[in-house]
This record gives sequence, structure tokens and C-alpha cells, in this order.
Amino acid sequence: MLTENMHYVRSGLEGVVDVGIIVMAHFENPAQEYASEFLRDALTWRRYVIIPLSTYLGAYVIMTKYLKLKRNKVSRALLETLLLPSPAFYGNLPKVVIEKAITTASTLDISSWDGYLIELAKELQIGTVYSLDKKLADRIKEVKVINPIPKEAIEEYYNFLEKKLK
Repeated sequence: MLTENMHYVRSGLEGVVDVGIIVMAHFENPAQEYASEFLRDALTWRRYVIIPLSTYLGAYVIMTKYLKLKRNKVSRALLETLLLPSPAFYGNLPKVVIEKAITTASTLDISSWDGYLIELAKELQIGTVYSLDKKLADRIKEVKVINPIPKEAIEEYYNFLEKKLK
């Protein structure tokens, strides 16, 4: 089960990155600088975190469908980052992790994506998920859920989104 992922387990990874941070880093907003710095540190392996490649698919949906950003700009921004050769990108979606994620999502009444992050962290023996999702932090006890963006910047970000989405 872990054999495909042993190089990640042995590397002392500190966390898994959630989609919200990817979104925040890829469009102009009050917290973009913080998210971009976190992402830059992850991609250059200054921070030992993994970024599931599937977060980029989720980021595209969030940015185009919900934030109503232009598809061509979103595509260009996300693809520019994906072109970087980084050991932080994680592309493996083991079936067993997906099965556990669905069970976790159902049991904890969270999204299947959040269940996936939790189960991936557990599978790879990683203790932290970096996420903007406060509700997730309140529901999960098996791994820590940490928002790496300063509180003031998060408040500005949510105020910005509220105005933008009206």
C-alpha cells in the first residue's frame, strides 16, 4: 500500500496543501502575496509540503465558476505554475485512499475532497493539512488543519470575496 509512496513518507513532509491556497495564490486579492509566498516555498522545497495535482483542477473550477474569473487568465496562471519542475507536485491517487476518503467524508459530513486530503495525509504519515477551511479544522482530529495565511489577511480576503460575489 505505501510502497509507491515511501519516498514521500521518508522525506519528513510537514503537510498537504488544500485547493484554497492554490486559488488565493493565482488571482489578485488582498492575501495573494501570502499565498504566493507559501506556494513558492512549497514549490522550491523550502517547505516540505506536497501539492496534489488535483488541487489545480479544483482551483480552475472555483476560479472560473464561482469567482467568475476569465478562463484564459485562470488557465494561463495555473499552467504557468504547473510548468515548474517541483518535487512538491503529487500526482498519485491511490484507490485505497479514495475509498477511505469517501468513508471519511460520509462519517464526518465533510466534502469528499476534504476527506481525500485527510486520508492522503494519514497514508503518507503527514501530520498537517494546510487549508483556509476553518470548519475542517473544527471537525478533524487525526491531523492538524492549519491556515498558513495571517488572520488579518484572511479577513481582508473574505471581505474582498464577499464584495466581489455580490
